[in-house]
Amino acid sequence: MKTPADKSLSFTFHSHPEKDMSLRWKIKLHFPGGATAETMLPITVHDGNGAPVKSGVFEFAGQRLAVSDGRSELRYADFVKGKHEKSVWLYRDGMKPVPGGLTFE
Repeated sequence: MKTPADKSLSFTFHSHPEKDMSLRWKIKLHFPGGATAETMLPITVHDGNGAPVKSGVFEFAGQRLAVSDGRSELRYADFVKGKHEKSVWLYRDGMKPVPGGLTFE
């Protein structure tokens, strides 16, 4: 599996609605043009106020990915391997875990 050389793609995930905006989150998974199995896919992680999430764990594609300063990454092959896993969560210290899902923008 690989992306076309001349096209990039992004998936956007949003948290389930929460009254407290700081509990909400938005995560983008980026597939650069020409990405192959070994390509590391960059992930950006922001809270409901638009600020980068300082630290946490993003559960996605059967992986638990460390988040630091609003960034994480996932190997393309690991995305393919776990693409049927349904769990999408963001865990942050001192906050309740919040689930989410794929959205369209």
